Amino acid sequence: MNFQDLDIQIRYRSEIHNFPRDFLIPVLSQTKIYKRGTGYFSTTALIQLSVGLFEMVKSGGRIQIVCSPNLDKKDIEAIDYGYKNREEVIANALLRSIQEPITYFEEERLNLIATLIANGSLDIKIAFLEDDDGFRLYHEKIAVFIDYEGNRISYAGSANESENGLDGNFESVYTFCSWKDSSQLEAVCIAENDFDQMWDNETVKLHVIDFPDIVVKKLMKYKKASGVNWNIDEEEFRYRSFLKSQQKFRIPDGVSLRGYQEKAVQEWQIKEYKGIFDMCTGAGKTFTALYGMVQLAKACEEHIAVFIVCPYIHLVNQWEEDVEKWCTVPIIIAHSKSPNREWKQDLMKMYKRFRKGGSPFVCITTNDTFAGEDIQQYIVRFNDTQNVLLIVDEAHNFGSAQMIKVMPWNIANRIALSATIKRYMDKNGTNKINEFFGEKCIEYSLERAIEDGNLVHYEYIPILVALSNYELTRYRQLSQKLKRYITVKKGKMKISEAGKPIIFQRTRLLAGAENKIALLMTLFKNYKNDNNILVYCGATSVEDEDTGEILRQIDLVTKKLQTEYQMSVKRFTAEENLKERENIKTYFAQGMYQVVTAIKCLDEGVNIPGIKTAFIMSSSRNPKEFVQRRGRLLRKSDNKKKAVIYDFITLPRDLDNVVPGDIEEDKTIIVGEVARMVEFGKLADNPEVTDNLVNQMMTAYDYFFDAEEEMKKMEEYYGE
Repeated sequence: MNFQDLDIQIRYRSEIHNFPRDFLIPVLSQTKIYKRGTGYFSTTALIQLSVGLFEMVKSGGRIQIVCSPNLDKKDIEAIDYGYKNREEVIANALLRSIQEPITYFEEERLNLIATLIANGSLDIKIAFLEDDDGFRLYHEKIAVFIDYEGNRISYAGSANESENGLDGNFESVYTFCSWKDSSQLEAVCIAENDFDQMWDNETVKLHVIDFPDIVVKKLMKYKKASGVNWNIDEEEFRYRSFLKSQQKFRIPDGVSLRGYQEKAVQEWQIKEYKGIFDMCTGAGKTFTALYGMVQLAKACEEHIAVFIVCPYIHLVNQWEEDVEKWCTVPIIIAHSKSPNREWKQDLMKMYKRFRKGGSPFVCITTNDTFAGEDIQQYIVRFNDTQNVLLIVDEAHNFGSAQMIKVMPWNIANRIALSATIKRYMDKNGTNKINEFFGEKCIEYSLERAIEDGNLVHYEYIPILVALSNYELTRYRQLSQKLKRYITVKKGKMKISEAGKPIIFQRTRLLAGAENKIALLMTLFKNYKNDNNILVYCGATSVEDEDTGEILRQIDLVTKKLQTEYQMSVKRFTAEENLKERENIKTYFAQGMYQVVTAIKCLDEGVNIPGIKTAFIMSSSRNPKEFVQRRGRLLRKSDNKKKAVIYDFITLPRDLDNVVPGDIEEDKTIIVGEVARMVEFGKLADNPEVTDNLVNQMMTAYDYFFDAEEEMKKMEEYYGE
């Protein structure tokens, strides 16, 4: 933890803040070096000075204090007229300022000060002015805090280590943080330079001398042989519980940001809160963006409005699950199927409150709704000086003609999330995305995530499944019919709207191949006593061979695993609400459900990190989708060291039955399946399994091709 993790306000004022509790204690708990120039020295000042030092010195921090003796008129006259030695007068005045502590807290705080002086952690020097006009007192107020990572804070204002100085008087303090912007960095540097010159007695007109030994000797009588009670700050101010309850934007308990996530947000801050997070699925794009939200909220005293824009409603649901853990502000779910029917009225109210007093809120919406009048009527009214943050998920979609028209250039703070920011054959759309969001703050690939240990290693086991004779005939019929709706434009094959239903029929046929269920049940013989298993089903219906009943594939798989192997199985589909989904994930992680059967969850960004074994019965031919699925299966969890992925590879026929010429009819299936196998296999711990099977398939068809080149063609085809 460092200063940037703290909630540093721009101003602290007595009417709304408790300066020791709200600022000094949390800041000093992270401080390595504390430099303080203050007013009069006294016992009360020492007691007040100790506030926050207990946590600091436990970590080895050092304190430098410059203060002034509290001289009366006679003392100054004695020095000016030479009646007494200057050092003698100052020492006597300092001795007079030391009074016996009254309460237990005061005893322990003086004990700490004496202990710090004795062990060299606290140095005090005395400052005064002496020139032709006579002897005068130093009464400047400077404070500089430096943490263990070099972040610095200074403040200016009326807070003073004197009687009532920290919490008795009405005070006002303004802070400056080195990491926020160039003007604040300059203010901190000036304050530190002024203090250092003073400490080295290099300030014009000012004299700085060492603290008198006789005063140190008197202070040592307050040093206790029993040691220091390090919990005094907590016992007196109860600051920990207060700080936790006050933060509206925060990193959730149990969440630990990885180094590359923190670095990405740091780059985003350097780039003036604008940039692209190019990160593979499973690497934590969502948490990185939310961490950026927290950091911006801290810089804005939590007076912030956040708009999170997603291409699909199911992604809105996923974001809602995460956002509610990262903040305690109103969250508005805005789209055509929102469970909150009053979201338009709620958005109007929150907009007005934000404009009037900075009341924070988060709005999570879809691209379509964001582009509509219900939200645009508020978006266009913001200006680039207001604390508004725009987070766009799957940001390559933001380069479409529809979204370009509503790009909110008036919102200064922007984050784009995407592993594939470049739009295929749409240079203008890609350029607009880059122009709007700025430069990349991070590029983080799946391969690097596995190498770094941020995603787990995996074994990839492709399982061949052949279509039945009826299914193959039906697939050929659909393919022949589809040819009527194919056009080629700019070298890219396009399917007309009229042909898309045929594509869906072919996809469902491949997903629901009747041999898959029997093969799955055979594989499960080795897993019936295991848990943390996912079966990823297709959105298709199949026939129950035992009853002749037509069921959804997911329902039949669930039924068979429950009845034949007596396994605890739970469905995970779009039919469950957020609460039900959260319960399923919790019980699955605890082992109460051995198997989760799912449709589309790996495409929706759903996080189920506990999955150790996955059976993918249906896979998309869109590389963006199946690569995303792999990333989500590789999320780290305490219960797994690696993942095992079974991928059902659909073939038109058994390889033993392939004859010359079949490749012409089977190519549309074979090429796509091989390309996916190669993509999955190349980063697996067992690539030889995939290599051998791919070689068998190409040899059987006597058709050899570059699978990675075909993968690029698939990426182009599905580019938009």
